[in-house]
Amino acid sequence: MHGGLHSPGTVAVSAAAPLALVGLTVAIGASGSPSLQGTVAIALCNLIIVLGLQVFIGNSGVYSFGQLGFAMAGGYLAALLTVPASFSAFQTPGLPALLSEAQLDPLAATLIAVAGSVLLALLVGLPLMRTSTLAIPISTFAFLIVAYNVLANWDAVTGGSGGLVAIPTSTSVTSAGLWAGMAVLAALAFKWSASGYRLQATREDEAAARSLGVRLMGERMVGFVLSAALCGLGGALAAQQSGVLTPNAFYFAATVTTLTMLVVGGVRSVLGATVGALAITVVVETLRGFEEGHRVFGLPSLGETPGLAAIGLGVILLAVMIGRPSGLTGGREAGELLRRRRESCSSSARGHGVRLTSIPREGAHLDRGTKRQELVADGVSLAFGGLQVLRDVSLVLRPGERLGLIGPNGAGKTTLVNVISGFQRADAGSVYLGGGNVSGHSPARLARAGLVRSFQAALPFEQLSCLESVAVGAMGTGAGRRRAVGEARAVLTRLGLLELSAERAGSLPAGSQRLLGIARALATRPRYLLLDEPAAGLNDQEGAELVEALRDVVADFDCGLLLIEHDINLVTELCTRVQVLDQGRTVALGSPEAVQRDPAVIESYLGSGYPAVAGA
Repeated sequence: MHGGLHSPGTVAVSAAAPLALVGLTVAIGASGSPSLQGTVAIALCNLIIVLGLQVFIGNSGVYSFGQLGFAMAGGYLAALLTVPASFSAFQTPGLPALLSEAQLDPLAATLIAVAGSVLLALLVGLPLMRTSTLAIPISTFAFLIVAYNVLANWDAVTGGSGGLVAIPTSTSVTSAGLWAGMAVLAALAFKWSASGYRLQATREDEAAARSLGVRLMGERMVGFVLSAALCGLGGALAAQQSGVLTPNAFYFAATVTTLTMLVVGGVRSVLGATVGALAITVVVETLRGFEEGHRVFGLPSLGETPGLAAIGLGVILLAVMIGRPSGLTGGREAGELLRRRRESCSSSARGHGVRLTSIPREGAHLDRGTKRQELVADGVSLAFGGLQVLRDVSLVLRPGERLGLIGPNGAGKTTLVNVISGFQRADAGSVYLGGGNVSGHSPARLARAGLVRSFQAALPFEQLSCLESVAVGAMGTGAGRRRAVGEARAVLTRLGLLELSAERAGSLPAGSQRLLGIARALATRPRYLLLDEPAAGLNDQEGAELVEALRDVVADFDCGLLLIEHDINLVTELCTRVQVLDQGRTVALGSPEAVQRDPAVIESYLGSGYPAVAGA
């Protein structure tokens, strides 16, 4: 297992901490009474399920209320494959003979249960992951309801609401601990993989991630399927521990409990999932002891107090959400929590001109068989309701060219870039890249073909480090993790941000966040780079250094640069041509000097007091 963009020491500590907690839990359980062993084994099964929740929810930022449906599937499939045939004939007379007579060993049944959960996740996820971020929680909860009612009412096959009994018990504390340790490593490996980082980028900002080539649905599907595999594993092991299984075992109450475990520990970290699962299990089991009128830890009995465990769970969740919204671990892994290095660095530091290695790009086929390499917008028109924002606007950008796009506020500059980069669809007109018509292509597809843009707002990946944020740009266009790190370091060096590599992107000042956004875009190795007001928030010195860096970058990459900028001096220094929009139309196009002398530009944008007029 590799630690992605973290140092070996950070990786080792981050993996060792949750594994140590699992090992300690196993040691306590193995040396305890049979009752304690059963409780610990179930706690470890719950931990596996919570890790499954973390894989999807923690990395995508999208809450799914249906993951325990996969635990249901895993539990029932493992049970049906191991229940003796004599009991199957009595409990599930409608079960196909292939299953009723299988009587597999526990390991084979567990692996098949995991495979079945994965298959179910593929069938469920393909339509659900196409829905919006807001619709996924409701859609997955609907899946959970459907799964529960199928199992509770299909008496001949599942045993109905009465469930299944006589399931061979094979999950011990030791075996549950081994599976839990493997689940911890699997969750960390995914989090630190290229796919995991791309998914985390969508959690931080979907638009920015898509602009870097990240396919939203595809990355969510990967996390969703791996989450289902872990949930199915936890469900199978739990069924083989208790020997009894009913649909209620993984329904609403269990969903609330496992989600509470994840939130209390810290949604974004594997350590948080581990801490939350084990801590909440201890608290809930303790409260259940009091609830049933028992003496716990030598404390006096409270008598029977029904509902005490549920009340305690709610109070804990409420307290954590108010006092520590990021959870007990703050959403950080152990290695990150221990790292104290906080370097201070000015965002105006100069780069060292490092040359970047090349990254193969998907979409290169778009320019094969044609000599046209330009980025072309042809006759683009777009209206919002009754407001005509773009009126038959055309634009041509050639490789290596620096084109400035200026105009008053509301002229349509950003809207034109949105259309070119795939974030909006034009009412009329087309966009061509390398001779191929790319109108209507998604931002991610365009980014992988070499067309990348930045935004007026910085849109940082707040919870990722600067190095991780920029590496996502390279990963988004197909680079592996190791190569992406090299690209990220080179780009950060070029823009004077290398000393901020370990800093959280959301902690940077506004000017540095904008530079980081440019660095993310450059890491994709673009053929065309569209920058929307990149100098906003920079002082004069930083603006001058940005001009120099962009001029060198364009030469090194041989990429075309489209620059939207209100600072006419910056545009004049950097751009070889300038196009002026006003009220959705092109009013001037030419060299910076010619544009500044154009009467239409002076009237609509520069104003009569502009110095160029006096010298004309």
